[in-house]
Amino acid sequence: MEDLGKSFPAAEGMIDAEEGQKPKHVNEFCLNCGTKLQDLYCQHCGQKDIPRRRTLGELIENFIGSFYSFESKFFRTVKFLLLKPGFLPVEYTAGKRESYYHPARAYVFISFVFFLLFFSLPDGDEEDNKPLSKKDQAEFNRGMKEMRQGLYKAGLDSAVVDSIYTAAVQDSTEVDLVYKPGNKKPTIKKKQNPNSINFADIEYKSLAEYDSAQNALPEEERHGWFVRMFSRRAIELSELYKDDNSGKRFSEDFKKAFSSQFSTVLFYLLPIFALLFKLLYVRRDYYYAEHLVFAIFYYNFFYLAASVYLLVDFIPWVGGILNFVIVLWMIAYLPVAMKRMYNQSWRKTIVKFILFGFIFMFCLAVGMGISAMTILFNL
Repeated sequence: MEDLGKSFPAAEGMIDAEEGQKPKHVNEFCLNCGTKLQDLYCQHCGQKDIPRRRTLGELIENFIGSFYSFESKFFRTVKFLLLKPGFLPVEYTAGKRESYYHPARAYVFISFVFFLLFFSLPDGDEEDNKPLSKKDQAEFNRGMKEMRQGLYKAGLDSAVVDSIYTAAVQDSTEVDLVYKPGNKKPTIKKKQNPNSINFADIEYKSLAEYDSAQNALPEEERHGWFVRMFSRRAIELSELYKDDNSGKRFSEDFKKAFSSQFSTVLFYLLPIFALLFKLLYVRRDYYYAEHLVFAIFYYNFFYLAASVYLLVDFIPWVGGILNFVIVLWMIAYLPVAMKRMYNQSWRKTIVKFILFGFIFMFCLAVGMGISAMTILFNL
């Protein structure tokens, strides 16, 4: 950017020379660094010689100019990022940088948009938890009434029917009737959510009870430090979520924390992404920084495509088909980008893509596992 700023004085000077004019200074010294000005732009820091105080019209003009410059660069970058895999890193390493938006700035902006959409858009659970409409509520009440009448006709006494009806109204999707051998009357049992943890199933209800049980065992039968650590944490969580019988609140808290950690894990894996490419193309004349630029551009594409995926998911009928196409493109994008960037045969490119995929997914799994354990011990 400093070189870019210093290129403007030369251009302005050429225009003034052709017109037979000398550059006109507003200030004798640069307002930014204090250097004595020789041209319309500071030869030291590149800041333009502008009035200390500016009118509203000048501010609006400057804002429009800056916005237009950003808009043209950004949308040009987005077009090539989505449709021409590997084109932007090739252009960047070739020195053609001012025509496109800076990859690091694009990473910050696009990732921010993705996670804003990710945490703002409603998911399936939120849709299910919305209040019923009047029509749906009427149908639900009619169904509950028919169920109650059916239970009476089945010969169940009023106490059992009332308990079943009450439980069904509280949660109509998570109630089972269990018939035990030798017992004609059914008992009510709540279905366990497969995506939740039921802390009521934990054997020990307090740390003191667990420690007492462990101390009573022979030393060779006691838990090791690893199992002991997780057992104690499970008991602590059971005490923390003692009123959460279904485990729903714990699942929601964990999911929220885990989702927020995903961006951090991906960010820390960025240099590993570049390092793997450095090792895969160790015989090619590329600096590590150039592999890092390639990785940043791919991350930009990933976040951009994922953002489109989240938005398209809300389009009726077409959303599923478009998202299928987006997923296929996200898979095919990286090998195509590798082929264009490193210019090797398709055979070598595919082999290196598969090898990279296995190693990177392993690193991602390790990172997410560490993140999950960190969350469990910090809830």
